[in-house]
Amino acid sequence: MAKQKHVLNVVTRSETGKRAVKRLRAAGHIPAVVYGKGAPAKTFYFAAAEWEMLQKFELNLISLKEGENEVLALVKEVQNDFIRGKVKHVDFLEIRRDEVIRTVVRVHPGHTAPAGASMGGILEQAIHEIEVECLPDALPETLEVDVSALQLGGSLHIGELPMPEGVKAISDPELVVFHVMDTSKVVEEEAAASTEEAPAEPEVVGAKEKAEKAAAAAAAAGEDSKKKPEESKKK
Repeated sequence: MAKQKHVLNVVTRSETGKRAVKRLRAAGHIPAVVYGKGAPAKTFYFAAAEWEMLQKFELNLISLKEGENEVLALVKEVQNDFIRGKVKHVDFLEIRRDEVIRTVVRVHPGHTAPAGASMGGILEQAIHEIEVECLPDALPETLEVDVSALQLGGSLHIGELPMPEGVKAISDPELVVFHVMDTSKVVEEEAAASTEEAPAEPEVVGAKEKAEKAAAAAAAAGEDSKKKPEESKKK
């Protein structure tokens, strides 16, 4: 899928520290930092409402705009407050359009089901994002992969993914991205495993020893009964 241009209006921060950050968040803003090669980091903030509107896109490349100045940047890290359900802080990495960049891109299956689905197969996705290398203008927002030709038991590796012009996959080409699982084989394997793992008849602990003691006691009782008549005769 081709990328769209995403613009975020920002304001340079003059105040730093925990109290200043708390005031910004209370006012509905998100503090942020943009890092650049060989340049000091720049602190700024932007409206939380504007950031939320951009979340419907899978952001990777974004233009940070302040007045007439505009900086192209990658979203490096987003810190979330999961309890309050809000974004706490965002880190950006400033880039140049004429320099090759490395970043990750999300991967999605196409809208057509794989051929193996008609035979009971289920499409599984093992990897949801891959690392790519390209110029900023060639960076796709996401990669939508056609999986319709995948047969039952078939797989699609990173090295087999069709990449947009000017984009090179850096992740291990042997890694499996999509796989059509044969559910019938899974059922057979689970049944075989349950049979193999069935517990053996429980052995009664000490049963052998108890039987031996009982036999010895019976034998001793028999010997005593023989001795008693003989003793009575002697008397």
